[in-house]
Amino acid sequence: MADREQLKSRGLVGFGRIVGAHGLRGALRVRPDNPDSEMEGIQRVFVESAGAPVERRVRSCARAGHGSLKLQLEGIQSIEQAEVLRGAQLYLAVSDLPAAAEGEFYYFQVIGLPVETVEGRWLGNIDEVFFNGAHDVWVVKGGGGEILIPVIDDVVRKIDLEQGRVVIDPIPGLLD
Repeated sequence: MADREQLKSRGLVGFGRIVGAHGLRGALRVRPDNPDSEMEGIQRVFVESAGAPVERRVRSCARAGHGSLKLQLEGIQSIEQAEVLRGAQLYLAVSDLPAAAEGEFYYFQVIGLPVETVEGRWLGNIDEVFFNGAHDVWVVKGGGGEILIPVIDDVVRKIDLEQGRVVIDPIPGLLD
């Protein structure tokens, strides 16, 4: 897998993983990192090949159920070609992404941000984001180890992308 700094320098962000073929004509079954992800209007993706992202043109993309997408790429026309890509990571160019709506953010925008409590106590930096079926969860790593922070209104008070910080009001038991 390409490292985070290499991807950032190329303006790429992780999108998901190819989990197999979809049908016999080369379509790919993709599991996006965020099940709510949309690819509407995306005309290219970058497929990990030998540890480096390689650009591929998108022919079509549609929901395929159970949180997956059916993705057709130019040059992939058979189940055999699709199966070779099983397990490959997919990336998107940041410049190709639609602007986030007011109050929304992309996962990659919060990775690395410091998290502090409303009292000003630093907890660590966001290392990972995942969806648990009900809401997003931030994996925060710092001096006290690893903390899982639910991204819900009762906890997250401020996400300041411009200042590069997050403020939370921990619910009882969250930091114990």
